[in-house]
Amino acid sequence: MPPPPTALKKKTGTKNPPIFSQEYLIQNHGDIACGILMIVALGTVVHATSPYCMAFFGPRHNVTTLDSLNSSPAPLFNYGYKDLAMLFSYTLICITAHAIWQEYVLDKLYKKLHLSKSKNAKFFESGQLILFYVISVLWGVMLFNEEAYFKSGLEYLWRDYPYTGMTTWTKLYFIVQLSYWLHNFPELYLQKVRKEDIPARIVYTSLYLITILYAYLTRFWRISLVLLTIHYTIEICYHASRLAHFYATTKTGPTPARSISTYLFKIWNVIFVIGRLASVVLAWLTFWFGLKTTSINKITFTTAPVTNSNDNNGTINESVIISNFNTPTVRLFTLVATGVLQFWLVWNFIQFHMRRRREQRSARPTTMTSPKVSNKLKQKQQGLTNGKSDNEETVDQSVFATSGHSNKKSN
Repeated sequence: MPPPPTALKKKTGTKNPPIFSQEYLIQNHGDIACGILMIVALGTVVHATSPYCMAFFGPRHNVTTLDSLNSSPAPLFNYGYKDLAMLFSYTLICITAHAIWQEYVLDKLYKKLHLSKSKNAKFFESGQLILFYVISVLWGVMLFNEEAYFKSGLEYLWRDYPYTGMTTWTKLYFIVQLSYWLHNFPELYLQKVRKEDIPARIVYTSLYLITILYAYLTRFWRISLVLLTIHYTIEICYHASRLAHFYATTKTGPTPARSISTYLFKIWNVIFVIGRLASVVLAWLTFWFGLKTTSINKITFTTAPVTNSNDNNGTINESVIISNFNTPTVRLFTLVATGVLQFWLVWNFIQFHMRRRREQRSARPTTMTSPKVSNKLKQKQQGLTNGKSDNEETVDQSVFATSGHSNKKSN
């Protein structure tokens, strides 16, 4: 017998929401972002729109200087207004990658774990962040190796400031960083994040976005890249331990997952302390000692001539504006802001462990009182077998009442 038509309407309505509805946008936001990217990519093939569409993908503001000694130097790039086009396209790429990782990895793991709503939100948050942190750390290590950050010591962090330009991969690194934290704001709506979780996510997303944008505009690229790599390494340990903890909660009894979670938390505790100390020391050496040797009195914007190549006209002569923020005020503000951020992270670290210890202490009395209650029950049962009076039976009832009251409190 076929189902009634009302049931069919209700079932098809849940599967295929209207095109211009909010539910359709939420369910298909990854496909929509990917479609926009494909349209822009097709524009790069057409000759008329190619110069405009290429600005959405490749770095712009080339400041590479050609000379007779080095005919093919490494390309260098400055920042400018054309970076807004790259921010738009790479934000869409982050939205698309977020949706793919969510659908094909995290959702399948969530169905196997059967977590609660609160743990589910934290699981998805850690699952998304740990992927980005791992990619960023590997990217940072690659830049350390290619640009020889520490081969000449820590002096490389402040040498030749203000830098004429950054390499291709360095500029892409900062564009991707800004794009990822920008895409977190629409994801609060697209992923249906709980209202109680939204304020915390807005706070740390805004802090990431402001600090990275500040480092990008003030040309403190090298020290910020090192500090971000250290911070992301710490965050990888934290989110890996949290994911292992969520997996261990679904298992009963002592399991390898529980021991792995405990081991990862201990590693995170050690790396956190070492990483915060290293961040403060590196920032202090860079802004208090290193950049002080080339300090200026006020912020300057100088014009430097640049000779680079053009595919149609050979070489062209241009001029770029190089900003210099190496003033005592800017250095002091940056150093203080870095110290305040590190202190805030340490404070959250302390609060986390204090809250965890309180939870452990609150769980101890329940395990301590249960043997006492069982001993009392055994004594009363022995009294009943020895033929005690009815008054003692009333005492038994009071014992059961008090034990039930204490169990309610512990629950």
